[in-house]
Amino acid sequence: MPMASRPPSTLTRRQLLRGAGLVALGFGLPSLAGACGGSPGEDPQLVALFSPAGVLAAGIDQRIPFGLIDQGIPLREETGRFPMRILRDGDVVVDTEVRGRLVAHDHPAGDAGQPHQHASLLSYFAVRANIPEPGVYDLQLDVDGRTAGLAFQLFDPADIAVPLPGDALPVVSFPTFGDPLGVDPICTRFGGPCPLHDRTVDEALGAGRPLALLVATPAYCATAYCGPVLDVLLDVREEFPDVTFLHAEVYQNPAEVNGNLLDPDLRVAPAVDDLGLDFEPSLFLVDAGRTISDRIDNVFDHDELRTALGSL
Repeated sequence: MPMASRPPSTLTRRQLLRGAGLVALGFGLPSLAGACGGSPGEDPQLVALFSPAGVLAAGIDQRIPFGLIDQGIPLREETGRFPMRILRDGDVVVDTEVRGRLVAHDHPAGDAGQPHQHASLLSYFAVRANIPEPGVYDLQLDVDGRTAGLAFQLFDPADIAVPLPGDALPVVSFPTFGDPLGVDPICTRFGGPCPLHDRTVDEALGAGRPLALLVATPAYCATAYCGPVLDVLLDVREEFPDVTFLHAEVYQNPAEVNGNLLDPDLRVAPAVDDLGLDFEPSLFLVDAGRTISDRIDNVFDHDELRTALGSL
């Protein structure tokens, strides 16, 4: 369904994108204000790694990402696979296993030895499901002999503003090095701008190749696990020479407001408005015919990204 026919979500993009803790998708993270690590013996907790403002749709095959909070569960190099269920009113509608994926605990600014606070996210998971009916569901994950739960809501696709898999990618006002459209800085990657700002979305798709379009702001991401996704994308792009890779920043004028995400003069970048986003980061995978084949929200690792790009 074309994006123009969808009403906006109940929370505005400015409400969700502005402010520490809401810049990324870790809404309601119980240990966001705590130091790294958890306490032994506490029950494992799950956190939704998607916006609550209506991004999960009923009736389409989609990715549902969620995270496991470290509450004394030993960190493992290989997290393995875990039984997982989705229930509605006590009835199981999805019964499967999901792979646990370790989150890179990067401190690209070199502050690992300094006192810092952020979410002690141990692992993330991404289940693929097609659940036909809108409504409230319960997700349950079995880990180390215990069960962690998470409630979430599926919406009618007509009530979702952000483009869904199967939709046509809308026209995107895309800043480039040659025409930044007032976005400053055009890229906040640590170590200098990435090269994925050399052409517009229309120019990329006009070449007849599929597109991987990432909307993310490394410097202003509020959690430890969403910042590295741009580097993950850069790591694998040479493995997919037939795919065009682009990166768009989230904010138009963070330099003007000295990086203060609470400043009332802070504005989101044009690509964010064009895509109807009220969260970040988000990766749109678009085929050569401009149809969105997949959308990967928030965190992803190299293996999951390679699988998704291979589907293009």
